[in-house]
Amino acid sequence: MVIERERYLDDTSGRLISLGVRSRSPEMHSLLTALTAEERTAVADVIVRALDDIAGILRARLAERAE
Repeated sequence: MVIERERYLDDTSGRLISLGVRSRSPEMHSLLTALTAEERTAVADVIVRALDDIAGILRARLAERAE
């Protein structure tokens, strides 16, 4: 089971990042698949907020490299 979100850092297709939660054991697979649709959405929302923060850090680094 995977709950994942992706984000392009800019308009190019070469700067795609993803962040997600992946089950790595049968127990975790059972737990993740047992989540309700509302709970999966809540997990995805947290991932999106984290991805926003990470993308901001990476965009700042790209801007530094461009100078």
